[in-house]
Amino acid sequence: MRTFKQLQDATLQWMADGGDTGLLRTLVKDGLNRTHQNLLNDDRYDFMLWPRNETLSVTANKTVYPLHPRFQHPLYFYNPDTNIYLEEIPPKGLMESQADWNDGTTDEVDRFMLTGIAKVTAQPTTAAPVVITMGGAQASSLSVTITGISSGVPVTETLTSGTTWTTLTTTNSYDVIEDITKNGIGWTQTLTATCGGTTITVLPASTYGVQYRLLELVETPTTAQTILYRFYRQPRELVLDNDVPDLPGDFDDILVYQTLLAMAGYTRATPDEQQLWGAQVRKLTDVLQMTYRSSRSMGGRPTYTRFIPRV
Repeated sequence: MRTFKQLQDATLQWMADGGDTGLLRTLVKDGLNRTHQNLLNDDRYDFMLWPRNETLSVTANKTVYPLHPRFQHPLYFYNPDTNIYLEEIPPKGLMESQADWNDGTTDEVDRFMLTGIAKVTAQPTTAAPVVITMGGAQASSLSVTITGISSGVPVTETLTSGTTWTTLTTTNSYDVIEDITKNGIGWTQTLTATCGGTTITVLPASTYGVQYRLLELVETPTTAQTILYRFYRQPRELVLDNDVPDLPGDFDDILVYQTLLAMAGYTRATPDEQQLWGAQVRKLTDVLQMTYRSSRSMGGRPTYTRFIPRV
C-alpha cells in the first residue's frame, strides 16, 4: 500500500509536476482526501468494521446516548441480558412502532433509533455554569466559546482571560450545550469541560471538536443495562506524508485516477487520458465492491433484517 506522499507523487507525475512542493501539491492532497472520504462513505465495506465490540451503558429513565466518535453505520446493537439484537426503528416509523415510553412499566432495551449528532458526550442533568479546565497554563490569546440554551434562550458566550489561565467559567447556566469552540492557535493542554459536576467533553490539545451520533431508545429503560455494539467506522483524514489510506492496497489507484479526473483543469490531459482514468476508476470500484462488500457468502443475510425462527 502506498503512503499519502507516494499517492501525491503518483498523481503529480501524471501532471508532469512530480517535484511540485507548492499550491499544486496542496490541491492534490485535498483531492486525494476528498476521494478517500467519498469512496469509503459510498458503501459499507467489511474492512471498515471497527475491530472490537464497544459497550453502551444504559441507565434508568435515560433514552438518548452518544455513540463512539468513530461511528458511521451500525452493524448491530446486542442486549446480552435478553440475548436479542436490537431492532432499528426509523424516526418516521415511530408512530407505527406503537411505542409508549411514558406508561410507567418496566421496559426491556430492544428497539432504537439513530437520531441527531452531538458535540458533547453528555448534556447537563440540571442547569449550571460550564467550567473549562486545562491541564496546564494557556496563553491569554486563547479563548473558548460556549453555545447553548440558558433559561430557554439561545446564548453564545466567549470565555477569555487577560493573563495566562488554567480555568474559565461561564456566567450563564446552561440547560443544553450545543457547541464548545476553541479559539486561536497554540493549544498545548487537554481541555475538560464540566457542567454541574458532569463531564461533557474532553478535547486533547490538537483536537478542536468531536461529533457523536446519537442513539435513542424507543422505550424508556427502568433498570441499568449494558448494550454491546459494533459498527462501520468513519474514514480517517490523511494528514502526514506516511499516513496509509484505509483503502486496501490493491485499489489505491482509484484515489489517483479519481483525483486526476476531479482536477481536470490542472492536468492538461487529453480526452483519451481522461477516458482511460474514468475506465480504471469504474473497473477498480466494481472489483472493490464485489471483493469487500458485506454478506458475500451463501449464509450471509442482509443487514437490518431481523431473523425470526419459525416453528
